[in-house]
Amino acid sequence: MKLGRFIIDGHVHSQRHAAGPHLKQKLAENPRGNKLRYRDLCEVMPHMQAYDNSERLLYDMNCYGVDICILMAWYGMTNEQNLALVEKYPGRFVALCAAKETYDRAQRGEIEWTMEEACKELDRHLSTGKYVGLGEGMPADPKVLYRKKQITQTDRIDELIQVMEVARKHQVPVHYHTGFAMGYHLGITEALYPLWAHQIASEYPDVPIIFDHGGMACWWWEHLVDQCLHVAASHDNVYLETGLYWTELYYKALLDPNIGPEKLIWATDWGASIPIYSQPGRQPATYAMQLIKEGVVNHQVDMMGWSLRQVSRLDISQDDLNLILAGNAIRIYKLKFPLTRMFKPVE
Repeated sequence: MKLGRFIIDGHVHSQRHAAGPHLKQKLAENPRGNKLRYRDLCEVMPHMQAYDNSERLLYDMNCYGVDICILMAWYGMTNEQNLALVEKYPGRFVALCAAKETYDRAQRGEIEWTMEEACKELDRHLSTGKYVGLGEGMPADPKVLYRKKQITQTDRIDELIQVMEVARKHQVPVHYHTGFAMGYHLGITEALYPLWAHQIASEYPDVPIIFDHGGMACWWWEHLVDQCLHVAASHDNVYLETGLYWTELYYKALLDPNIGPEKLIWATDWGASIPIYSQPGRQPATYAMQLIKEGVVNHQVDMMGWSLRQVSRLDISQDDLNLILAGNAIRIYKLKFPLTRMFKPVE
């Protein structure tokens, strides 16, 4: 039986990095046998191109009854490829936009990266009416992302405020990235500081803010989840992605009277190829984590199947479950749905 009457995956990468040639060159320069390390992948990621991986994505969507995926661009991935998929499969995909052109030009040294230029690009994309929001995460200087340059908390929050202005103008949600994978550390300055979002949430109460990963990007540490819950409980416009939550983490949010099911968005990070580690008999029994000793995963990790199993264990009403699986995303992203009164009203 399908888990909900409608299911939307709110965080999907339909593009996959063609990393092979770059990683082979990296290994040739520093031979270590056949094992590819996550650190190697991080070093070549800025130079890679991405290819359309929608065949595998559609297979998993059909397998698990996922009706719509919200597509995001990330390192090497493009807005254009996502839009092409939206147009090819109407009704199955919608897309967020990223400041990819500004990032790439700064990465190549053609321009000096500024948030002003990034916001101009975001404004152009959103003015087309083809995108439903901004993400993954907020735009950032590639030199900061790869820790070649530092930025203070004050300066970074000032940059985030500029993005919030663009989102307010176009009345779309923005994504605030939280947490890191374990294999490499990218310099998304605010990712380890969800509490910074208190300021922008207060100053822009009309702009929905969605915490990418809800504080749980990898590992079993709940510290960032607790911080995300604190912000979400304090502001009506803050929401949590929950696709990498194990079942017990859902209950943390559901039991908070200022959060509840109306602030949770099921979203898996499909396509990121983060393995699911198993430790039967312990708590949590499974969780997402890049296994550094084993090296880069080569297969398409089944994120949808694992995540939906965690959701299926929730002993809550079906109406609340339907909000998490689709209703909240439909409301926040203003997506079209053929019928009215199919989801529990929360406003």
